[in-house]
Amino acid sequence: MMSKQEEMYNLVNEYLNSGLSAKAFSKEKGISPSTFCYWMRKKKDEDQPGGFVEVTKGSNSSSGELELIYPNGVKLQMNAADLGLIARLVKLY
Repeated sequence: MMSKQEEMYNLVNEYLNSGLSAKAFSKEKGISPSTFCYWMRKKKDEDQPGGFVEVTKGSNSSSGELELIYPNGVKLQMNAADLGLIARLVKLY
């Protein structure tokens, strides 16, 4: 038996492939639009990676450049030598 969460995530996946608007899809499935939007946000939040990742200097990173990618997709490229700046940028999020 499928849990409510699994059932709703399956519906979200079905919606993403349907080509319908969220409102039309939820109406077709007999779900209130606000409930369906809640499950879409919940699935999106779970699908996005979060937390910290280990940063190591690889053999091909001789340039000293660093790329910081925020969960919202914003990318910052900077010189990796300024550790103070990097710390302030990480705290921004």
